[in-house]
Amino acid sequence: MTGNNSPHPHFDDRGTLSWHTRLEDAKAQAQAEGKKIFIEFGREL
Repeated sequence: MTGNNSPHPHFDDRGTLSWHTRLEDAKAQAQAEGKKIFIEFGREL
């Protein structure tokens, strides 16, 4: 992970991962860092 951690959009995960709400942003970061993408899908209650 780079120094630009993005917080989870719905809860405090204490900086575990860098979260994105746009797929294109996630793809760009994953490609730059040679990592895979985890997609979380759900709905906010």
